[in-house]
Amino acid sequence: MYRFNKILDACLVALMSYHLVISPYTKVEESFNIQAIHDILNYGVFPSDVIENYDHKSFPGVVPRTFIGSLLISLIAKPIIFITSFFGYDLLTNQDQLQLIVRAILGLANISMLIRLRDSLNKITFRDKKSATKGLIGFWYSILLLSQFHIFYYSSRTLPNFIALPFVNYSLSLLLEGNIAGFTWLAMVGVIFRSEVGLFGGIIAIVSSLGFGESNIFTNLLFLFAGTVFGSITSVVIDSYFWGRVLVPEIDSFIFNVINGNSQDWGTEPWGAYFKKYLPQIFRPPIILALTGPGLISDPADDGIEDTKIRHPARNSLRILFISSIIFVALMSFQPHKEWRFIVYTIPIFTLQAANGMANITMKRSLSFSNKLLTVIISFLVLLSCVLSLQMGYVSSFNYPGGHALAYTNDIIRNNHNNALNVHIDVPACMTGVTKFGEIHEPWVSYDKSENDDLNLSQFDLVITKDKLENWRLLRTFKVFHKITFDTIYKLLVSHKLDKSTFPTLISMIFQDFIHGSTETFKNLLKSTIMLEDYINVYANRNSSIDVNSLRN
Repeated sequence: MYRFNKILDACLVALMSYHLVISPYTKVEESFNIQAIHDILNYGVFPSDVIENYDHKSFPGVVPRTFIGSLLISLIAKPIIFITSFFGYDLLTNQDQLQLIVRAILGLANISMLIRLRDSLNKITFRDKKSATKGLIGFWYSILLLSQFHIFYYSSRTLPNFIALPFVNYSLSLLLEGNIAGFTWLAMVGVIFRSEVGLFGGIIAIVSSLGFGESNIFTNLLFLFAGTVFGSITSVVIDSYFWGRVLVPEIDSFIFNVINGNSQDWGTEPWGAYFKKYLPQIFRPPIILALTGPGLISDPADDGIEDTKIRHPARNSLRILFISSIIFVALMSFQPHKEWRFIVYTIPIFTLQAANGMANITMKRSLSFSNKLLTVIISFLVLLSCVLSLQMGYVSSFNYPGGHALAYTNDIIRNNHNNALNVHIDVPACMTGVTKFGEIHEPWVSYDKSENDDLNLSQFDLVITKDKLENWRLLRTFKVFHKITFDTIYKLLVSHKLDKSTFPTLISMIFQDFIHGSTETFKNLLKSTIMLEDYINVYANRNSSIDVNSLRN
């Protein structure tokens, strides 16, 4: 099955790219890192007084966040900017394209580490040495990944969890191979990016040593301690420079959210929400969760040798990671505030275990009719999940009216470049797609994002807001996703009942469009299943001499 790896890898990258392209804007949860990347690339990091221009100086947020992930992404983006400028294309003057590139860098990092997990599993699978279908578990792992929505839609998004995720998956790949250096990486990621990763590492260390006897608890703790120390030193050196005070941001965040319990201000849910609500939503339909049971039957690294001194060092590693993931989700359930991204690190492990279960089934498909039937049913459900994933991505692309409103406003600004213009952007717009990458970097235009309720709007030429403004000229209203509707599908079914040529004609139109390089009919059909509602308005000051005659619709 190794021959399919390159094709499947290309599909993984293509799926990430699909979500990136149809949803190019970002939301408020991603704002700190995307703004930090913008500031690093546009202002630099030396001397220290340039940091006064950074977004976090004006909008520090509730708790500080680390700059380390933003720095790493920026370091990779810098050579790309240089190379493109060498060929005459300046990304610093095309900031919207630059935002896509920095997101693509993160997306590719996540995809590469997901692939590394597969390769690590293939490396330790003992039965591959005697099987004619080598790499079967890795094959199904890639297929099951492709059926998912969340991990691909968010893989290029600069949430702290997804900046941490490639490091976590690298750590897990080491542990999967029996290399306990993975504990050092997990601890380091935990203290720099997300504290729950450190908890995950501690659970794996205990399960591995005390649960399965595959490692020494004191050695595990020593590796965890080393990672904690190294991560703390790295964070305090780098982040103290950017924040202007001595700190480790993730420690401040942990104290604020967990110790002081302030995370409850963002909502609380009962203990079982992760198991009853979030995991079934992540794996929809939950075929992956069902396959983890058969995955426990066999250990990929079982070489049949019982002597612990000479048997495979990765023995039971997949079982250890899977059981640790369940315990991790159970312990995270005690935290009242819950979000699916807090347990995202378990998704690749559940998928690996499900792939092992699917391999156990398909290896025996020739033995019985029931196994053949089960393989067909599971394959159909995986295909259904793929369709739902693409649909969810399409639906989610309508959740960024602020970003679209800013792009429209920028068209107005470019058409009036002879005038100095002031633009105000309110909080709902900023939360739904507005970043500094979307702004025009010219001295004759300024963007205001102040949150003062008493702000005098008459001083602005253009306003992007959710509110209704009296005595202002409404230029355009941008919509947001409201709900899914099947009215059009129902009407097509009724029409087909009266005229049997309805569906053949529709299919023929879609096919003809495709031949001519268009997807217009299909896009219109798909869009008809989405109901939108008005959300963000763009207004022009009636006293301003803005020309709005030549605008895109």
